[in-house]
Amino acid sequence: MTEKFNIKALTQRTGLSLETIRYYEKVGLIRSERAVNGYRLFDQAAVERLQFIKNCRSLGFSVAETQALVQLKQQPQNDCENANLLLAEHLSKIDDKIAQLQQIRAALSDLQDCEAHRISQCKVMKGLAEL
Repeated sequence: MTEKFNIKALTQRTGLSLETIRYYEKVGLIRSERAVNGYRLFDQAAVERLQFIKNCRSLGFSVAETQALVQLKQQPQNDCENANLLLAEHLSKIDDKIAQLQQIRAALSDLQDCEAHRISQCKVMKGLAEL
């Protein structure tokens, strides 16, 4: 018989909150069994899946992207083409976000080091009003 964990034990094993685990169950990323008393029960596979999900989310993958990766992981006989495509799309989004953050940084750097003595003359305040 395989060991089963209640949701509290699952939070301790994964470091995820109760709400997060319930949400992942609600959206179909993980499944649970129900004990006679109605409590959720999870097996070691759920612990491993949650660790995979946690890793994906910490790397910035959306829930939808994570769902796709979980589905791919469940089909180990398939080739890596779809995983590579998902990763390439994600890297492209990261590159776009980096470019956007660099633009924001440049705009804010231009406003830095105000030497005015009054807010009415402050280039930070004027610049933020004009952006």
